[in-house]
Amino acid sequence: VILSGAQADQLAASGIALTAQDAAVSSQRVSATADGVFRRYSGEGGLQEEMIAQAAAHPRIAKLEVIGRTWMGQDIVAVKVTKHARTIGDGKRPATVYLGAQHAREWITPEMVRRLLDRVLSSYGTDPVITRLVDTTELWFVPVANPDGYDYTFDVDRLWRKNLRDNDGNGEITVGDGVDLNRNLPTRWGYDNEGSSPSPSSDTYRGPSPGSEPETKAIDRLFARIRPEFLINYHSASELLLHGIGWQVATPSPDDVIYEAMVGDDANPAVPGYDPDISAELYTTNGDTDSHMEERYGTLAFTPEMTTCETASAIDPDDEWLPEDCESGFNFPDDEGLIEAEFEKNVPFALAVAQSALDPDDPVSVVGLDAPDFQVDSFPVSYGDKQTVAVVAKRALRDLKVEYRINGGRVKTTSVREWKGGERYGWENDVYYAEFRGMIRARVGDSVEVWFSGRPSGPHTNGRRVSSDHFTYEVVQDTGHDVLVIANEDYTGVNPTYPAGTVAPKYLDEHVDALLANGVTPDVWDVDAQGVPHDLGVLSHYDTILWYLGDNRLTQDPDDEVTEFFGDGLPDASVAERQQYLTMAIRDFLNEGGKLAYDGETAAYYGLLGSGLGGIYYGLDGAPDVPCEVTFDPFADCLLLADDFTQYYLGAYSRTSLSATAVLGTAGPTSGVVAPFGGPATVDNPVDEAGALTPTSDVLPVAQFPQFASTAVADYVGAQGPFIPIEGTYAADAAHADDSYMRLGRTFDLTAVTAADSPTFEAQFSFDVEEGYDHVIVEARTVGQEDWTTLPDLNGNTTTTVPAECEAGFLLDEHPNLTHYITAGTPCTPTGSSGSWNAFTGSSGGWLPVAFDLSAYAGKQVEVVVSYVTDPFTGGTGLLVDDTKLTVAGTATQAEGFEADLGAWSALGAPAGSPGNANDFGRTVGLGGIHAVIATPDTLVFGFGLEQLESATDRAAAVGAMLEHLD
Repeated sequence: VILSGAQADQLAASGIALTAQDAAVSSQRVSATADGVFRRYSGEGGLQEEMIAQAAAHPRIAKLEVIGRTWMGQDIVAVKVTKHARTIGDGKRPATVYLGAQHAREWITPEMVRRLLDRVLSSYGTDPVITRLVDTTELWFVPVANPDGYDYTFDVDRLWRKNLRDNDGNGEITVGDGVDLNRNLPTRWGYDNEGSSPSPSSDTYRGPSPGSEPETKAIDRLFARIRPEFLINYHSASELLLHGIGWQVATPSPDDVIYEAMVGDDANPAVPGYDPDISAELYTTNGDTDSHMEERYGTLAFTPEMTTCETASAIDPDDEWLPEDCESGFNFPDDEGLIEAEFEKNVPFALAVAQSALDPDDPVSVVGLDAPDFQVDSFPVSYGDKQTVAVVAKRALRDLKVEYRINGGRVKTTSVREWKGGERYGWENDVYYAEFRGMIRARVGDSVEVWFSGRPSGPHTNGRRVSSDHFTYEVVQDTGHDVLVIANEDYTGVNPTYPAGTVAPKYLDEHVDALLANGVTPDVWDVDAQGVPHDLGVLSHYDTILWYLGDNRLTQDPDDEVTEFFGDGLPDASVAERQQYLTMAIRDFLNEGGKLAYDGETAAYYGLLGSGLGGIYYGLDGAPDVPCEVTFDPFADCLLLADDFTQYYLGAYSRTSLSATAVLGTAGPTSGVVAPFGGPATVDNPVDEAGALTPTSDVLPVAQFPQFASTAVADYVGAQGPFIPIEGTYAADAAHADDSYMRLGRTFDLTAVTAADSPTFEAQFSFDVEEGYDHVIVEARTVGQEDWTTLPDLNGNTTTTVPAECEAGFLLDEHPNLTHYITAGTPCTPTGSSGSWNAFTGSSGGWLPVAFDLSAYAGKQVEVVVSYVTDPFTGGTGLLVDDTKLTVAGTATQAEGFEADLGAWSALGAPAGSPGNANDFGRTVGLGGIHAVIATPDTLVFGFGLEQLESATDRAAAVGAMLEHLD
């Protein structure tokens, strides 16, 4: 499998063992077979020179424009193609923009744009489709949106992604420089730190402010001036056709009706071999170009992620290109035949998009699909007599109405209004389509048939009405209750397997009785028996939902219990697709102002791969009802129930497991209340996997991210676990942060000690760090000297294996202090300028006694530093240090357990040359915390089941506090 550095890091963080191939040997083979097709932007024979020449050679239909300049002073050129291009004003005709190389390393994209320009210019007057396009629309070609970065990939670093902003102002371009131009646009800029990064060393660094980059300003000014109907923003390399919302996962929008007609589906995509989907399927993005252009200028945007090096290299088994020789997916083979074939298969879609600019809501589709007038949001049951119904409809339709009949009676009509969206989403991507809603009154037991109708605008419509598909729902109850209990016990599933004959929830009474004790009568929804409740048909009738899991660890059918992962069977890696749909229904409920409490030991648990994937699989890509099977790409083969819901809506950013004896309220209505665990529920399900939850606001500060405001309101009592101090109440901790070199150091005076005394530094470590990429090291030097080295663990837990992808250079560039222990090269070697490499990596699996020989420093003073070193991408939980001591002649001295403070130890900060640490060593009662309950203004999430509280009185008190908070 070929992975990006970030993807490899993410899997390594989940404990998946990876072996890197020798990129240098592959690169040598590739260079020997290159055709020399790819060219620089600047200089003689470059792409800029070609653009100038093309425009000059076709003066009747082409005009060259300089739309801006880069940091390095290069012109960013575009070619406008339309009839009488030099006399008709820019933007006077419906326009389409073709954009390439926002990301410098994606060399196939300038070839796509420049070849398309050549095709249009050379075919005008002979090809009727292209001739009509040029006569009636504007086509804008920007082959290289990032000229500085693009040239840099030829001169210095083939896999450079960003522009060449000198972030630290030192006059050099290094790993900490550059801005990702596709994260720098103002729309949703910096919405979170997942869709873009605040770290200058990250490949997705969003820049110091929205729209800060000259390259960004150039493109934005162009769109502001011409207001194009469409944009195709070419990228590589994932073989996708992306559209729509990218800042949040699984978020359809009204204009998706147009997008879906144009891109096709998995079975019949508009570009052969590409997978069409909503933008966030690849990963979430904010500050991206597509979103900004649609929201600011009404431009419908597509991002084709063009073919990978591996796929292209495998097309012809008889040619010289081999997938295993690909340095990365971005290194498209420098082969004229393969490049031309990639271009040709993209041409029909590229031209269809331009043709659609004349009438965007009736687009031209190369796969033969129409954009329907309506998309109805149907459901089978209603829980109220005033029922909202919704449709996505074409804005061009007039006199929209909802029509319905009750129990087969006469047809009634009522008006609809445009839905303006909810608290977080629902108002975007609605240029040509919008969601409209109406209200229907009916009684319990009624069967209601519903459809929508409207009149098309324009000539030759003769006043006729067009109608949507019909759907029918039954009003099954109308209690008027404000609270709904959702039982999500999965007693029909397999994790755990319930006794044969189980036909009802096990802990429903405990939840209902706790509400009744507070004077609240709830309604109940049993997911096992009733399926997933619809957000409008069911959930919209309630103010508050109490959603609980009971013994349910993960919602799984038998096919989900073990997930095929590159030939191995992994447990706890998939859930049934209904859990995704349930989560999205509840997210929609919250978006419209609902309140939620969610309880269960495995609330916010995303399986064994969760930290690496950012969620848990729920089905095969393109077929969610088929079990996940990962055979090629762990980030694309299967669909993902993302952890974003619990992070960004429930305020629980991360979770670790522990056991505990009780829970203590620390804030809000529960403050000071102690509730012990126990009772019948803990016989079958002891509190041994409770969730210790980290508030999202601990990671994303409220001042910068007010939308994610969250706080802990209860802690565990008697907590025990791999990230709880091994002795006493406190330990020293370093929570994960990317791009960090966190150091905890002190000096031991060994001037009166001999080597025969066997001086030894001893401690206990507990760590969870990215396997191969992030490391824990114990550094030592003679005080006053630079004889730094790392020490091996006498208990055999360290390795001398150099960091993964060391040869790529990014880690040593970011942390030059490591060259004391590692020498760069191909391969890197585990000795450096003054010492050697010994490191811990991966997971310790709990507390680990460690010991380090200091006899080499006998008769001297020695500085000992425990360091946690991370790379630019993702990570595990971090490092705990406890029970430190110096043992001399078998006697322990200078013990420190960090109960009062750090004692003789101190946080030293990052060494010279490394980026500053986002956080550093401190003291903690538990890495990942011991927080049991997290609150946001609209939600509470419990890391345990309410049924696990010892008494009904305790459960009633907990639910009373819940109701007070959510009121």
